[in-house]
Amino acid sequence: MPLQTSCFGLPPEYLFLSSLNTNGTTIFLDDNPENLKTIRTNNAATQIYKVKHHVAAKEAYNLLKQARVDPVCAPQAGPLRFSSCKLALKQLPNSVYELKWDVILVDGQSTDKPEAPGRMSAIYTAAMIARTGNLTDVLVHDVDKMIEKWFTREFLCEENLISSKGKLWHLRITGNSSSTSFCSRTTIQIL
Repeated sequence: MPLQTSCFGLPPEYLFLSSLNTNGTTIFLDDNPENLKTIRTNNAATQIYKVKHHVAAKEAYNLLKQARVDPVCAPQAGPLRFSSCKLALKQLPNSVYELKWDVILVDGQSTDKPEAPGRMSAIYTAAMIARTGNLTDVLVHDVDKMIEKWFTREFLCEENLISSKGKLWHLRITGNSSSTSFCSRTTIQIL
């Protein structure tokens, strides 16, 4: 069955996803210019785009606190590409916002250094995009890291956790909800 698959981050080994997704659409979003230069695919339904992560890892704590109370960051705040939420990735290709995604994979840039771009925006954006579909499987890599765990719990919600293995969480998000909060049950405040 063809799937709509979006991936934030492009380690070369992920190209197998597009070969498995015959007749579906696979989009890779990567901020590493080296990956964009060297990786090619022969599949016309596979697209690779450069994305700029605009938020440094050192801003994670303040951004999470702000997103919790700012209505522009709520799940029903309006179209993501026009959002004024500081976490929203607004410069993505139109198809990322328009398609109903079956699978979203968040991997990529490292948050090992405070100045490095963090995955906060990718996780938030994945959560918003998943909620516009019907049912979307979201996989987040490196949830053993503090920022990835905070933002995954906050926006993708542990209640949606299907499975976990090592550093990878698999969550299933039901979309088309009129909910004004990301998580349906009380979330433990981590900050």
